[in-house]
Amino acid sequence: MNRVLSSVRRWLGPLTLITLAVVLAIIFGERRERAKLASPTFQSPLPSLSPTIKSPLPTMPPVQTRPYSTPTPLPNQGVWVGPVSEVTLTGGDITIEALSSLDLDGDMLVSRASVRGGGVSVVAVDLRTGQVQRLSPVAERSIEGPRISGQYVAWSEYPLQMDNVGELHVFDLTRTREFTVGQGLFHWPDLNDGLLVWQEGRGGGIGIYGYDLATNRTLTIAQGPFLHSFPRVCSRQWVIYLKQGLPEHWPSIVDLYAYNLLTGEDILIGQVLLPRNASAGQQHACDGRRIAWLGVRETDATLTFEQHLYDLATRTDRILDLPNPGAAHHVLIEDDLLISMVGYDLQRDVPFNVLWGLPLDQITGGQLALSNNRLAWTTQPYGGSQHLYTAFIIRQP
Repeated sequence: MNRVLSSVRRWLGPLTLITLAVVLAIIFGERRERAKLASPTFQSPLPSLSPTIKSPLPTMPPVQTRPYSTPTPLPNQGVWVGPVSEVTLTGGDITIEALSSLDLDGDMLVSRASVRGGGVSVVAVDLRTGQVQRLSPVAERSIEGPRISGQYVAWSEYPLQMDNVGELHVFDLTRTREFTVGQGLFHWPDLNDGLLVWQEGRGGGIGIYGYDLATNRTLTIAQGPFLHSFPRVCSRQWVIYLKQGLPEHWPSIVDLYAYNLLTGEDILIGQVLLPRNASAGQQHACDGRRIAWLGVRETDATLTFEQHLYDLATRTDRILDLPNPGAAHHVLIEDDLLISMVGYDLQRDVPFNVLWGLPLDQITGGQLALSNNRLAWTTQPYGGSQHLYTAFIIRQP
């Protein structure tokens, strides 16, 4: 294992001092200034310090990967991505320059929107019509999320210059009203089936906490002198998250845990890749009893990325037989569909191409959104305008 960790660290590059300062600032609650996002396609894995801080160490560029394709097209085995449609944004009271941090539930897409003239806002887009609904005021601030599930949309936000205090917001699409869950060191919220979870700095550590929108009950999922991060709600029974000690370096691999909200059981599922770039924390996902994550194995000094699938009902782990072009930027799972290095139909047990032939370096942040067999993504050619697309995954009867 030590040899694997060493190899992965060499692959990811050395940790800069600014990254270590970020971790310490979060743990001990030191004052910081939140830097404005230089690009709407980038999200730092942890809140950033002032951009005036210089690192004396060289910074390795992030590894360039092509997460949603293979070197050669996969044969058609009865599952494919159907015709692609461009969504034209209409309505709303703002002019959107770019969408980022996409999440999808059915036909409703939510996103952080960069607005012409300055500022950002949270918006909802009906993919059937392109109709835009602004969910938050336009302001110069940092927004993490948003996430959507049913009638609720949740996100955390921070003014660009202030202490380590932010707000966790929820918008009720049915009642057309917004409310605040609380103020604190909230980061990376996730929302599913009426359960809202997030990571938060408390008492010298970063823990995982939650709020049940159905019962107005607060939840404590993980806490203590560790870094607990990037939670995901699998169901009203299970939440997964990453756990690590306070490192002297940016870890290459961290532990993945599953917490049972009904019994309090905490299970070590495996070890997941944690890249030192904007995709950190996006290599694990869950839905119901299934957990999908990206691991890594070393063979003859060669790193092989492995797509794991864990079943909480049977407590078994499976490595899917997938082509291996490189590490996936994002892992998604819903029902019987898995999107990672390629697509995978868990019902038929076959891989399939996802957006084969598209210039994938143009996909904003390398990110896809998945819900009800529908994919959504944005592209932005260098120097060009952003476009929003959607397509359905089709299964042959």
